[in-house]
Amino acid sequence: MKRLMKIVMAMLVVAIGVGCCFAACGDKGSDGDKEIRLSGSSSVSPLMQKLGAAYEEANPGVKVRVTSSDSGTGIADTLAGKNDIGMASRALKDGETGLVATKICDDGVVLIVNNEVELSNVTSQQVYDLYANGTAIEAIVNAVSREEGSGTRDAFDDLIKNAEGDKLKELTKFADCVSIQRSTGDVKVEIAASKNAIGYISLGSLDDTVKGLTFNGVAASAENIKNGTYTLARPFNILTKEGVEQSAEVKAFIEWLASDAAKAIMTEEGYVV
Repeated sequence: MKRLMKIVMAMLVVAIGVGCCFAACGDKGSDGDKEIRLSGSSSVSPLMQKLGAAYEEANPGVKVRVTSSDSGTGIADTLAGKNDIGMASRALKDGETGLVATKICDDGVVLIVNNEVELSNVTSQQVYDLYANGTAIEAIVNAVSREEGSGTRDAFDDLIKNAEGDKLKELTKFADCVSIQRSTGDVKVEIAASKNAIGYISLGSLDDTVKGLTFNGVAASAENIKNGTYTLARPFNILTKEGVEQSAEVKAFIEWLASDAAKAIMTEEGYVV
């Protein structure tokens, strides 16, 4: 009887070990594809989804998984090992250490209104006064901003100034007319539904659901970002953790992002490379 029990127990151990092996293999996905996981900025995400789709087409057996949140989450996820690559629509701050940031392109931040609004141009002073003091810009009496942790908000708050050089990021709070949205898509939805509000999004995310404004008389375009006349611009960065050896698939994808094929997609989508 004891010998029989030993045999049964040995068989159970083997079965459990095989089951664990199958569970671990399942991390690659039920179809066996190798995954590259990205998370972070909702501004970078739409571009990365297009880049990922092109990469998958050229590399069968590899899946690029993009999870959209914000730059702060992308940074935190990378440090915690929750992704292979983080996405941030801004430069790293002094205290954000332990990461390697690689710029893939530059992007503009464009101010947007409802398509039926007559307003076509705003100045930095006007935008500052609305967000800081609630001062209307013609019929525009409300404003939309992104949540803390958003790379787009970080760039916007740093670049919008008044005549004295004061920046929005130096404020302790916005005016009461400012509401907060958690993604690029949410900002567009709110602006499209309101005829008295202004917001801001990534230039690459601009579509015909909203109207883009000129800023200080200069149109938001890749050409104007490149020549320096459009000043609301910031970098799109990918992030990896220092000291972590990346898989061959992740290394190959990062190298591909610097290729002519990837740059052609970025250029076609309106980004500056």
